[in-house]
Amino acid sequence: MDFKIRKTTVEDLEQLRDLYKSAFGKDTNIDKMYENFEKLKNNPDYLNYSAVTDENELIGFVRVTIHHDIFEDCKDYATIWSVRSKYKRQGVGTKMFRVIEEDLKSMDIDCIGLIAVNTEEANAFYQSLGYEKENGYFKKL
Repeated sequence: MDFKIRKTTVEDLEQLRDLYKSAFGKDTNIDKMYENFEKLKNNPDYLNYSAVTDENELIGFVRVTIHHDIFEDCKDYATIWSVRSKYKRQGVGTKMFRVIEEDLKSMDIDCIGLIAVNTEEANAFYQSLGYEKENGYFKKL
């Protein structure tokens, strides 16, 4: 399957809503998606990546947030959220991570925190990319 990784565009949002719904079983307010995308699209601390086929079908999405630190040489670091792919074991996720990691390196970022589902399959995938599982917590308010 041929696909490319690029920055997410406003034209991706309808398909992104469908991808989110299929992954989580929850609908999203599309008007709010457009509003928030408009607010964040030029902010260099919020990066959204889409995997799209030659026919512009959205098959994957990753959201990256840059954090500015005040400790340990004050180096920025990134967190990756919302890793989603329509297809598994076809190289979409791996290619997305490679592109994102190269972009982050060019921004002098050398540390990434990954917020991801905790399944055996997902853990094996992230570990195959060199990510180490550490203790962490999450609370939904």
